[in-house]
This record gives sequence, C-alpha cells and structure tokens, in this order.
Amino acid sequence: MGEWSDYFEDFPEENPANDGRGKLDPALAEMLRAQEERALKAKAEIHKLRVNAWLKEKEKYYLLTEACPQCGLEELKAYCVRNEYYLCECQDCGIFGKGDTHDEALKATFDALGEGLDWKENREPWAR
Repeated sequence: MGEWSDYFEDFPEENPANDGRGKLDPALAEMLRAQEERALKAKAEIHKLRVNAWLKEKEKYYLLTEACPQCGLEELKAYCVRNEYYLCECQDCGIFGKGDTHDEALKATFDALGEGLDWKENREPWAR
C-alpha cells in the first residue's frame, strides 16, 4: 500500500483540503485558504500598528527609571498616563504593575515577583 497522500491523488474527492463550502472544488478551497492567510496577515499587521502606536503614545507619559525589584537592573520605567493611572514596567525582564498612584503601581510590581508576567508579551492590559 502506498503513502496516504497517494490516496488523495487517486481520490481527490476524499481529500478534506479540496472541500470548498461543502462541495468538491479544489480551486475554491485553495482560494479560501489564500484568503484566510491574507486575513491573518492583515490582522497581524493591524495588531503591530496598534502596539507601536501605544508604545509611542506611552512615551509621552514617562516619569522616571528606577531599579527593577525582579532583575535588579535600572530598567523599571514609570509612567503617569493622562493623570488617570500609573504604570511600572521593566524593559529587561518584563515585570509590570499598575495603580492609581506611583506607590500603588510599584507595590503591584513587587507583588508580581515570580509570577512570570511580561508586559512585552501582552500589551493590551493597559488599555482603559
């Protein structure tokens, strides 16, 4: 008996990859896959643009840099965003904290020690 893929060459109607909206149509199935791929790329590009815009906006609210409680490097940046809340984010290890005052944000950062939080992996939690 041959390879599994040989079976689909002999019986293309059995190949689920050739199913285009409930009927055998390899061209339509290929077009749908290409369309999905383009949509995923567009979504990734939009996300990248949003993240970069947020990073650029966030720099307007920079306050100071201090020692990080987790990694010990002078990489913990503090921000006061629109006088609404404060952020502390380490640019090296990624630990972060948020609060209504700088002290609360710093305390939240200390409370997050060892939790493996990294603001660089998920930048959305700061959106209000």
